[in-house]
Amino acid sequence: MVEISLLGSERARGGQLPGLLDHGSALAHLQNLNDLVADGVFATRKAPLVRLFDFCLQFPHNPADFRDLLLGPTEIQGPESPRIEDWPKTQPTSPSARDTRARKLMSQHDHPSQETSLGPPPSTGVRLTILGLFFLSGACGLVYEVVWMRTLTLVFGATAFATSTILASLFTGLALGGAYFGRLIDRGKSPLFVYALLEGGIGLFAFLMPLLLAAVTLIYVSISQHFAIGFYGINLIRFALAFLVLVLPATLMGGTLPVIVKFFARTQEKLGRHVGYLYSLNTLGAVVGVLSAGFFLILMLGVKEAAYAAGVINLLIAGVAFTMDRRLRARPAAAEVPMGDEKEPEASGAAVLSPTAIRLALWAIGLSGFCALALEVFWTRALVFFLDNSTHAFTTILTAFLLGIGIGSFITATFIDTRKRLLGWLGLIEVLIGVSAILAIPAINHLTPVFQGMADVSLDSMLNWKWMGMRFVNTLSVMLVPTVLMGMAFPVASKIYTTRVNTVGTALGNVYAVNTIGGVFGSVIAGFVLIPLIGVQAGIVLIATINVVIGVILILAEPSLGPKARITAAVVVGVVFIGGGTVYMRDGGMTLTSYYEGLETDEILSYEEGIGATVKVYRDIYGDRILSINGFPVAGEPLEYQDAQKALAHFPLLLSTAASPRVAIIGFGAGGTSWAVLQHDVSGVDCVELVPAVPRAAHFFPEVNYGVLNDPRFNLILGDGRNYMLVSDKVYDVISIDATSPKMAGNGSLYARDFYELLEERLSDEGIVVQWIPHHLLSDGEVRMVAKSFMAVFPHSTLWFSPLRQNMVLIGTQREFEIDFGALRAKFENDRVREDLAHVNVTSAMDFLSGFVMGEEALARYAGNSRENTDNHPYLEFTPAMAYFVGDMYRLRNLLDFREARESVLPWLANMGETDEEIAALTEDVQTRYEAVEHSINGDILLFLGNRRQAIVEYNEALMIDPQEKNWLNAIWRYGNPRR
Repeated sequence: MVEISLLGSERARGGQLPGLLDHGSALAHLQNLNDLVADGVFATRKAPLVRLFDFCLQFPHNPADFRDLLLGPTEIQGPESPRIEDWPKTQPTSPSARDTRARKLMSQHDHPSQETSLGPPPSTGVRLTILGLFFLSGACGLVYEVVWMRTLTLVFGATAFATSTILASLFTGLALGGAYFGRLIDRGKSPLFVYALLEGGIGLFAFLMPLLLAAVTLIYVSISQHFAIGFYGINLIRFALAFLVLVLPATLMGGTLPVIVKFFARTQEKLGRHVGYLYSLNTLGAVVGVLSAGFFLILMLGVKEAAYAAGVINLLIAGVAFTMDRRLRARPAAAEVPMGDEKEPEASGAAVLSPTAIRLALWAIGLSGFCALALEVFWTRALVFFLDNSTHAFTTILTAFLLGIGIGSFITATFIDTRKRLLGWLGLIEVLIGVSAILAIPAINHLTPVFQGMADVSLDSMLNWKWMGMRFVNTLSVMLVPTVLMGMAFPVASKIYTTRVNTVGTALGNVYAVNTIGGVFGSVIAGFVLIPLIGVQAGIVLIATINVVIGVILILAEPSLGPKARITAAVVVGVVFIGGGTVYMRDGGMTLTSYYEGLETDEILSYEEGIGATVKVYRDIYGDRILSINGFPVAGEPLEYQDAQKALAHFPLLLSTAASPRVAIIGFGAGGTSWAVLQHDVSGVDCVELVPAVPRAAHFFPEVNYGVLNDPRFNLILGDGRNYMLVSDKVYDVISIDATSPKMAGNGSLYARDFYELLEERLSDEGIVVQWIPHHLLSDGEVRMVAKSFMAVFPHSTLWFSPLRQNMVLIGTQREFEIDFGALRAKFENDRVREDLAHVNVTSAMDFLSGFVMGEEALARYAGNSRENTDNHPYLEFTPAMAYFVGDMYRLRNLLDFREARESVLPWLANMGETDEEIAALTEDVQTRYEAVEHSINGDILLFLGNRRQAIVEYNEALMIDPQEKNWLNAIWRYGNPRR
């Protein structure tokens, strides 16, 4: 069967993929088929012709061309065109006429300057309005991404696996939207009408998302509590649930680019220009969205309200687009104002590329997306050491990344339509991306930490803006050149792949989808495979090499280059790449070190770039071992770290009335808190640690954790602490929150009222929860905010100094707060407890009670009308972290506030003795210690002010009042000032 073999060969060569079939080859085959029709081969075979016609409709070309080619002369007599049943009977044209018609069609394909069927071009005012709408659409899209990623992270956890599943779900939806709506818009739909529907749908989802997320939370918690699901199972469930929530809005968002490009792109000669400008405009809008969400909207309005604001804008965009579409439809064609300000550029003269070359460009842009997102992961991991590990730092990095892409796309749009050898251009861009990525490694190695760069900046009202500016300078110095080149690649690939302007939606949707899916794989493989296996630096080199290889292949595949030109290009690329590699090798290896680590590090003992974070163990200039996560010291041997760890472990257990309490700890650190808890008579300990590399570093701190990981009563759970409390159905008598700074990205959720409500559900009736308060990292208003949020759930709360007064802890109870002094004194008879607390100068019940600051009524007055830190209003995480510059001022101010609000612990003591004499003696001892500690606090304040002589006077006064008041013997005397 001749016709079957011909159709089969087309399908075998990819004919079923729209946009990939060579137009000239298709016309040639149809010409042969037409000859067969003329010879009467199909005289009795009508069904194959119907299949043939349907097959032709799959191609991204005008079906009328194929119909005319099949039917022969256009001057057929009769009022109606021939029916399919009449085709074999129609007299064909002469071979010369058919050849002329075929040549004409092929000529139109090679230089398709005709307009699409969208009608006359819109006026300048209409175009500017649509451009403005598309810019706002890009801004709204990134607001949604920030909000939805943050909200789903609170449900699924902040682990690298959980966030990756959320990101993959979102990007999959974007890819589906680009592919589907790109094809849809090529079927003759009105672009503005479809665009209005897309924007309206996105806006509606902004208001529906809270309900959908609530439903997902219920399903996720129920599955987790009722089924024993392994690691891979739970991640699969997370992906499925995130996909169900995000697929529809993300699909709508992904469809906006091909639809709006379809509205503007009316000639092949201007296609690259329109794609470049529109992609650039949408991306620059995304920059505004990231900045708005990260610095203003969430802080000022709230998380949900930021999404609602974007939803309102989307609905307004939809309304304007719908109105403009109706007006354009209603206006007669003659009344349309032509685009007189646009001059028709000369045809590019680019050679017609083969289907293989076009597919190569598509694969290249997919791999380019893979490399781009992989590099973003590497740069983010490196730059947090030089910026800070805060939400604002991540906002800055994402903003710089998108800004470079937007600029690059804009640059390409200005010249791409007049360039020949587009495959070679795309190859050159890929090569330059790789070379610039390698050259960025020395830039990272020589980057000045933002804190060091601002050492002499005045502490004025513009400090935060100066800090933000320094962040951008540091970030752009690494990322600007590679990201600009990345932005240039997309319009070039779109220009290559779109072989006909009538199919711009389908082609652009395919390019967008492939590029997006490549980005998903790039981010996942970089974070989970490359960083753990070879590290950030080697990972950058590997990805850069892939970019260069892609570029060389594209250059060699450029059909207009001769053999000598190809060899020359390959040699030049090799020389450039070797030159970049030489600069990289000369600079040496890259060990990421933050400003504070650099000040103290004497020797690096362990360095692991793991999946969740970069974990380092180093010996400081005082000989102590310290553990840091992403450049921030969190635990170790120094007394100030043990001061917090022992308070978080011993304080709640000394106050607990539960027999053999069950304990949960959020955060492992160096293991000090976990070890201290096990010195009590507990039934077991569950410790949840987010970063897997942290417990692997435990063996560097034997004097801190004493091999606690081997204790049978200790259970280490790798995961997100908040997520664990959400899905667990266990009940605990003590919950200790050994978190890091609330200013670090993601940690603010562990200081939110919503988190405390989760803890309240996990506490027994006798339960106690303890929260670390780093008063040296928070302003007085922020400390009050934490207290307000904590007391909203645990009204029976008290505030305490840690033993060395380097930290504060909040202790909340389910019942009315009361201290059984007899039981407390009995617990100090436990030798293990007493010996462990002796490291921080606590050897008796009185030493412990001397740390009391205020009870629930005084604490409520202290918190006052402060705002609450919640999931919807994460003030702690989104306000500037000024402690980097004014840490001592924060500590001093908070100490003054605590001294002012401080009260005696005496009213909360019960079971003070069996006789009146015992009670009176204890009362006197408590009051004496209270007065002595007052002078010790004064000494701390004076020492912070630099008045060492007067501080000694106050400390001596404390000793004279109570010789047992020894809590002033702390790290201040060892170093002159407490360390962070």
